[in-house]
Amino acid sequence: MAKRKFTCPVCGFAALTEPHVDPMGSPSYAICPCCGIEFGNDDENRTHVQLRAEWLAKGSPWWSERQPPPSNWNASEQLNAAGFNVGPN
Repeated sequence: MAKRKFTCPVCGFAALTEPHVDPMGSPSYAICPCCGIEFGNDDENRTHVQLRAEWLAKGSPWWSERQPPPSNWNASEQLNAAGFNVGPN
């Protein structure tokens, strides 16, 4: 059985292994390998929209050094596929 995947509400990465919040609404403290946001820490005082803008301002880099990006990874395509519609980057 395939593991369920979750989407990052900041960058749209659609292969998180756990959600950013649990069923009770508590943060998971998981870290997105794409944008590097730690849920429950980085988004405590900033919205996901603000964090996305900061990530975009940095040039949308892949964050994780341990987990490489998917082949042919494209930040703009990922964001648009998630419905964030940020245009080309």
